[in-house]
Amino acid sequence: MFIEYKNFLDDNFCNEIIEKCSNLIEENKLTLGYNREGNSCSITNRHELKDLDKKIFEKINNFINSKLIYHFNISNSKVSDTGYSFHRYKKNDRLFTHTDGVYDPINQYCRILSLSINLTDNENADLIFPRHNKNIKSEKGKLVGFLPHQCYEHYMNNNSGKNRDVLVTWLIDKNFKCIFNKDDNG
Repeated sequence: MFIEYKNFLDDNFCNEIIEKCSNLIEENKLTLGYNREGNSCSITNRHELKDLDKKIFEKINNFINSKLIYHFNISNSKVSDTGYSFHRYKKNDRLFTHTDGVYDPINQYCRILSLSINLTDNENADLIFPRHNKNIKSEKGKLVGFLPHQCYEHYMNNNSGKNRDVLVTWLIDKNFKCIFNKDDNG
């Protein structure tokens, strides 16, 4: 299941996020272990972005309570997000084929939804879900939501000739903590 909401963020809010985060990116700190090229800035963990974090939280929380609980039948869930990250894909950077996974390793709750918000318009930089034969256009302000499960593998090649900036988070259900047995091999 996919959702796409055009104009989730207006141009001014997209530009504000880009402006405030661009100077805080730690260039070339990202490894391929994250399944992608590009650079990032954690918004949630930066004191100087506290006001921006609050604005994003309010926008997403309102969206969860007014729309998502109905689209994904999560009204009985104790929904929270995992914080926000700004990602910049430069010209020819790639997001390698991967799934987000249902386990959130930081706080150990189950992920129930992946959210990505495009902050720029980028032709030839679609988010591609090959198993579903679905290409999602990279349009400024668009929110994209999808399940983090194994059958939602996705990738992106930035062939747009310019930066592709996105904001990402995962929604988790705080009713369910993921606990692994030390004897498990997987």
